[in-house]
Amino acid sequence: MTNSRLHHVIVIGGGPAGAMAAEKLARAGWRVSVLEEKLGWEKPCGGGLTHKALARYPFLSPGAEEAKLVREVEFLAANNASLRFQLRKPLAIYPRRGLNGLLLRRAQLAGAEVVEERIVELRPAGSGWELLGKRGHYRGDFLILAAGARTRLRSQLTEDFGPRDFMLTFGYYVPGRDDLLRVQFFEDYEGYAWAFPRPAHLSVGICGKVGEDRMAGLRERLHGFMRRFGYSGEGAKVYSHLLPALSVDTWAGLRLAGPGWALAGDAGGLVDPVTGEGIYYAVRSGEIVALSLLEGQPELYPARVQEEFGKALALGARLARSFYYGEFLGGAVPTRVVEFGARSPRFLEVIQDMIEGSQSYLKLAAKLHLGLAAALWDIGPFRQVFASARGADL
Repeated sequence: MTNSRLHHVIVIGGGPAGAMAAEKLARAGWRVSVLEEKLGWEKPCGGGLTHKALARYPFLSPGAEEAKLVREVEFLAANNASLRFQLRKPLAIYPRRGLNGLLLRRAQLAGAEVVEERIVELRPAGSGWELLGKRGHYRGDFLILAAGARTRLRSQLTEDFGPRDFMLTFGYYVPGRDDLLRVQFFEDYEGYAWAFPRPAHLSVGICGKVGEDRMAGLRERLHGFMRRFGYSGEGAKVYSHLLPALSVDTWAGLRLAGPGWALAGDAGGLVDPVTGEGIYYAVRSGEIVALSLLEGQPELYPARVQEEFGKALALGARLARSFYYGEFLGGAVPTRVVEFGARSPRFLEVIQDMIEGSQSYLKLAAKLHLGLAAALWDIGPFRQVFASARGADL
């Protein structure tokens, strides 16, 4: 398909992936329509942007009223061990209403049309598409689906995700202000609780792999976390959401594009299976699909995603269960990460790399091996264990 045949691109979904794709295409003079069911919505998520995201997209560096720059983090293990440290590079914590609004305004200023509409059906029409919405019908030459992981439209293009491809989240928007980002790990549990400070409130929540726990269990764990640190649920707004966390098998057969269509962001499952980070991958996938279209080679989009970060995310899917359920030197892996980071400056450097997103999982794995060896030497009580286990594969 060449540029000359693409007169109208329709983007379904006005979140980070859809808005970025629309902006890039509209800025190049293409006709683009963004169809979004809920304009200016608050999506239930932490809203964290890593240094990697801020470095690639400087316009996302916030003003004081838009987001909160966080420089202090605390990790807590299931055995009550804690690691509190200053970030080398701050995180930006956005309310999703603000972030989505910012990106949609940029798309509109570039020339994209934004329509409040819920699309319920997709139909191939000649070389393009016909879309049936609640308010009207739409036609376009190319379709970008960026309406989130739970969109029912996905199944009209490709195989849908299964229950094990999600994490269930539950939480509260808690009134108040704080400067500390806090994460709590649990024993034998694929997930974690968090408290993310925002400009006017805190996002306090928990995520767990679907099938690991029921909603009642999530709520009980979260309420225990909130009681421990004094986060009050009084006057708080409740949220719940399904977050993509694709299985190894789903990654192996993932389709991101087909004739006349592409999936971006959460609709493509492009979320880190270990950390749950998805905003950077949403924005970047929207940019990559737009650039592929502008070059007249939309068929290259999946391979470009795969090469840039898809392989790393697929590796993350293989590592996730080992991270949350594995053991090292007689302790749970998350517990050892917290303990080693608290007592070894060299291991803390590896943790900083992971938070910043400055290293892929492939490079992090190598640094983790070196960091563990350094940490075992830094931590006096572990030196004897290290001497007896130095022949083991760390």
